[in-house]
Amino acid sequence: MTVVSNFGLGLDTELPKNLQADPITGADIATLLDAKIVVAGAKISDIAFMRTMLEISGFTHITVTHSGKDVLKSLREGIQDDICDIDLVVLDSSLNDMTARELRSVMNQFDEWQLIPIISLTQESQWDHAQALTDLGHGVTTLQYHPLTAESFPPSVMTALAVKRERDQTYQRQVDLQEEVSNLKVMEARLKFSIDHDELTGLSNRRKLEQSIEMSLIQARNFSINSVLMYIDLDRFKVLNDTEGHAAGDALLIQIANTLRRFFAPKDTLVRIGSDEFAVLIDNIQTPMALKKAEEVRSELDGYRFEHMGNEYHLSASIGMKLISADKELIAGDILSHANQACYTAKERGRNRVHLHNPGDTEMHKLRHNVQWAPRIRAALEQENFLLEFQPIYAVATNSISHYECLIRMRGENGTIFSPNEFIPVAEKMGLVEQIDLWVINHVFDLMRTLPKDISFNINLSANIFLDHQLYPLVERKLNETGVNPERIVFEITETSAVSNFEQTKAMVNKLRSLGCSFALDDFGAGFNSYSYLKHFPVEMLKIDGAFITDLETDEVDQVLVKSMIDVAHKLGKKTVAEFVERQSTMDLLKNLGIDYIQGYLVGKPQVDLLTA
Repeated sequence: MTVVSNFGLGLDTELPKNLQADPITGADIATLLDAKIVVAGAKISDIAFMRTMLEISGFTHITVTHSGKDVLKSLREGIQDDICDIDLVVLDSSLNDMTARELRSVMNQFDEWQLIPIISLTQESQWDHAQALTDLGHGVTTLQYHPLTAESFPPSVMTALAVKRERDQTYQRQVDLQEEVSNLKVMEARLKFSIDHDELTGLSNRRKLEQSIEMSLIQARNFSINSVLMYIDLDRFKVLNDTEGHAAGDALLIQIANTLRRFFAPKDTLVRIGSDEFAVLIDNIQTPMALKKAEEVRSELDGYRFEHMGNEYHLSASIGMKLISADKELIAGDILSHANQACYTAKERGRNRVHLHNPGDTEMHKLRHNVQWAPRIRAALEQENFLLEFQPIYAVATNSISHYECLIRMRGENGTIFSPNEFIPVAEKMGLVEQIDLWVINHVFDLMRTLPKDISFNINLSANIFLDHQLYPLVERKLNETGVNPERIVFEITETSAVSNFEQTKAMVNKLRSLGCSFALDDFGAGFNSYSYLKHFPVEMLKIDGAFITDLETDEVDQVLVKSMIDVAHKLGKKTVAEFVERQSTMDLLKNLGIDYIQGYLVGKPQVDLLTA
């Protein structure tokens, strides 16, 4: 008789399909025959008989013992990595040193042995219901009665081993399921943490900060408890990040985060806003103490030294502050924005300083101005709302107009015309000035194709356009398309622009000169090393900065300087142009000094129509 029961895993109901063991197949029989079986009993003859039947049936790993002590030894030796490799224990009703029930009780105390099926042999030849329940309650899967027969014993062993296989599969699936659940819980915990924390530094993030600011606003409005928000931005962090790589940048950010952790109290809300920006919210603090605290933070970070790959970097921080009080109905986003604006102002005023938010800060007005102008400039490029005006340049030697300087204007709403001073600085800050340069080149060349061949143009170019890969191909293509003589083109570049990227600018100038174009160095004399760069910079024309011309008649120093500029330029084989000439007396003086060209309102104002210029 064979009885199979649940096997002590607490599965009182049907297992879900994902935990049910696969049915046994013919291919699994060989594996079952290779199972490790322990046969234990006091009678030598009974044990020998069982071993013989198992060997005849094809089982190969059979351990025979007569004592419970040896059974436990075999079980202990079979444990590896918390799993026992014994697949079946066959217990006779009697052992030399303990009863079968006592042995089963010991086995039940260890998790490694609870999955092992037990075939219990009994001398009783009649069914004992109470005994069966007792045995099955102590891990027994099969009851066998003496005398054993070759027809009943081996199949019982095979059935018990099949049970062991199902237990192992189910147990492993439970382990896998528990591991999966544990991983999901870990992921859930990480997700919950990441919602309010920065992944790199472990500090709180902007979401957490905004929640804390809302609480501070409630305290300020209801209990008159003032708070302060500090917005901390590392100065020139991008230099390190670009030169040493993001790994070095991340290492520095972690160090800064740990420094700030030590500096502020646990009750303060310290966050990383993003990139190299941090913020800290301090509750229950007055303005003088807040300013003192911010200055201490600035001092702590001033000259911060960071070493990487043998290189040492010195950093500092700009700090913007916003006081949180009950004075105004603000929301968290407003507080954060004001602190950020104060930090921007601190950077604009030289960095490495603390600035308290002030609605009247001119830096923010300029920034808003730039933000408002940027879309206008983009729209003007897309909708052809730029136009050119032309100011004549008078040649002293021929007593005639030899060139026209092209000056760009922008047409606004209702026909308003804006001068370059209003939109070019914004275009430079917003990275749009190069597009304006390319627009001018395109339109000037197209215009020249329709004009008499004795009219030449000076075209102003910005500094960064000489680093733009589109410049040379565009000029070359327009010369071919329009057939314009390149000698009619003079590109103007300011002295300060030429100096900013000297070698690269010089190389591009030489390439354009190889096409036949000429160059003029504008605003000459504004820099400290003017003569040094003039000697090495490949230009044909020198335009003297207007600051030296405006008071030329009354300022003897300006006269000496202008004379020296003209003489040096002539010595180097370059022509000279005087700008801002508004009086005949100034023109006469410049002629005596040897000037080559005159430009200014005396000669002509910028005009759209060349015929009236």
